[in-house]
Amino acid sequence: MNNVRFSLPSGFDYSYGIDEIASEKLHTKHCHDSYEILYVVEGRGKYLIEGAKFDLVPRSLVLIKPFEYHCVEVEADTKYERFVIHFDTENVALEIKDILERISNAEEYDSGSYYSSGTLSNSIASTFERFKEITDLEAHEREIYAKLILSELIFLLSATGNEPIAHDEHKIGAKVARYINEFLDKDISLDIIAKRFFVSKYYLCRIFKKYSGVSIHAYVSQKRVLYAKQLIESGETASGAAYKVGFGDYSAFYRAYVKALGKPPTSKGK
Repeated sequence: MNNVRFSLPSGFDYSYGIDEIASEKLHTKHCHDSYEILYVVEGRGKYLIEGAKFDLVPRSLVLIKPFEYHCVEVEADTKYERFVIHFDTENVALEIKDILERISNAEEYDSGSYYSSGTLSNSIASTFERFKEITDLEAHEREIYAKLILSELIFLLSATGNEPIAHDEHKIGAKVARYINEFLDKDISLDIIAKRFFVSKYYLCRIFKKYSGVSIHAYVSQKRVLYAKQLIESGETASGAAYKVGFGDYSAFYRAYVKALGKPPTSKGK
């Protein structure tokens, strides 16, 4: 059983896979509107999360918050074995949701939460192994078991020490990202951002691309689309969602939505 994947209607997506990496591979930088847990069994490289960089080594883990840009860079000539879980807060009990928000939103962890190989217990590793058993269950039992294991995993992580991001990762790029996320529904043109941080537009574009891996325009557009997607799934009209997330022109919103998600904004579900 080298590769396993399954999804549940509640917004839970799980995968386990092994790849033989012949040459260095940088996965596409992306973001989504769900939490992600990535646990590495074998392989070496880097995690890149909103400009912060962490060591990808065996028995390391990252908990990535919704809407954070991230990717992995895997070294050449290595076996890349990992577990990946995507989930929404509705997949965990209320008490576990509080724990999740606490460990993922602590001020010192602006870009995900990183757990190095020396901090994770054997209990956490065995938790991931138990996810493989879900495929052997009847369909109606899978969701119950998946939520139980996920809740246990989050609880175990809350008792594990994670590592803060190095200070040199928190400069203008991080400040600009926080500013954009705070005022996503406002006019956040290059001119406005450059004036806000007392830098030239050229410098702003260069430093933000280096920090996040994408242009400011792409960063703003995709995050607005993902927020609009949430509003539409909550019952908002497409045009209403476009306005609320900061798109002044519906046709521009429509194009951005289709480009990012591959379907029109009137579509429901994931």
